[in-house]
Amino acid sequence: MTLEELNQLIIDYGTHIYSFCCNLTGSRIEADDLYQDTILKAVELRHRLDSSGNPKNFLIGISVRIWKNHKKKYAIRNNLIQMDEWNDDLMQNAEDGMNQPEEETIRKETIQTVRLGMKQLPDKLKAVISMYYTGDMSVEEISRALFIPKGTVKSRLHKGRSLIKEYLEARDYGL
Repeated sequence: MTLEELNQLIIDYGTHIYSFCCNLTGSRIEADDLYQDTILKAVELRHRLDSSGNPKNFLIGISVRIWKNHKKKYAIRNNLIQMDEWNDDLMQNAEDGMNQPEEETIRKETIQTVRLGMKQLPDKLKAVISMYYTGDMSVEEISRALFIPKGTVKSRLHKGRSLIKEYLEARDYGL
C-alpha cells in the first residue's frame, strides 16, 4: 500500500471508521487511540486489505478485534472494566436539529437511555450490535469480520435487542 493509497483510504472511510470507534468505545479519547491503532494495523495487513474486496468492513473488523484485545488486557490488569459515559453529540451529527424543542429533548433522552442500555450489554453482544447498526454491516459481513458463524451473529443480535428492549421497558419506554 502506497502513501497515496493510504491517504485515499482515510479520505474514503476515515470519518465512518472514527464514528464507529466512538460508538464502540464510548469515549473520544479511547476512540482516537483505537482509530490510530486500526489504521496502523491496516498498513501492516495491507496485502489482506487489498484482497478483502470491502475495505470499510475490513477496517471495522480490525477495530473490533483491537478493542476486544484491549478490553481483555485491561480487565486482566485491573480485574475491572470501566468505560466512560457515551458522548451525547455522537448521534447529533446525523441530524439537522430542525425538531421542536420538546421532540428534541425526548429524542436526546431516548438516545441516552439506549446508550446506557447498550453499556450494560456483554462485550460480545455490544460489538455485534454496534457493527450492525453503526457500522452498517450485514450479518454475513459481521460473520466474516469476527470469524464466527452467521447463526451466532443472528443470535447475538437477537439477544442484544431483547436485552435493550427489557432495559427500556424497565424504564417505562413502552416499546
